[in-house]
Amino acid sequence: MKKLIFSVCFTTISSIISFAQTKKENIKVIYNTDFILDFDKIKSSIPAAYQASFKSEIDRGISVKFVLESNGKMSSFKPEIKIDNNQSNDNSIVQMIIAAEANPQYKDYEKNEFYNVKDFGVKTFLIKDKIFDYQWKITKEKTEIAGYNATKAIGIDEDGKEVIAWYTTSLPYRDGPYRYANLPGLIVKAEMSTDEFKAVFTMKEIEILDKDVVITLPTKGKVVTDKEFMAEMKAMNERHKQVNQGVDK
Repeated sequence: MKKLIFSVCFTTISSIISFAQTKKENIKVIYNTDFILDFDKIKSSIPAAYQASFKSEIDRGISVKFVLESNGKMSSFKPEIKIDNNQSNDNSIVQMIIAAEANPQYKDYEKNEFYNVKDFGVKTFLIKDKIFDYQWKITKEKTEIAGYNATKAIGIDEDGKEVIAWYTTSLPYRDGPYRYANLPGLIVKAEMSTDEFKAVFTMKEIEILDKDVVITLPTKGKVVTDKEFMAEMKAMNERHKQVNQGVDK
């Protein structure tokens, strides 16, 4: 009899825990993303008429809010777009970043796949690839971010560059900003660098939702892998240069 009562109680408790965990899977996270650009390295690619305004904007600091929504199986990551009548041409870099990242980035954890649509003129590409394995190395370094105890992890991105991520086990979600994922807790901060800029994603707030986050994966566009997409872009740039050289002649 005791075993039966224990079994019933255990089953009930397990069901409650399972239900609670399912409800907690639906989250909305706001990341403040700071872009630190090296003006000297990008100056040559900026038309002379715009260089002064770009330099001024870079000196003031470039910050864009991004939103991560996840239901535990899939997630989307995109800029938070709000109409601001106070924005002007002084925020042209911010506007370009928002435009470039307007199509959400998706992660499908059940298939371990990443999706992102890129539009270039009349061409639309659907990047579909495996979620990248950053080969995270968890360190002993800890800090507090947005009120959560976080642990530092170091990974290597597709270009062989170092990525730094801070995750918290207090939020048991394997997601994070941009393409970063698969650490033992939500990534509350991430830092990535290229030769021209550095981006720092920092969580500002998280909301555990009562309603399900509905995510529909994109199907529009020519399906390509990351490498195939980069090859397409390289080919398009080469054709563009050839056309411009022909016009100059």
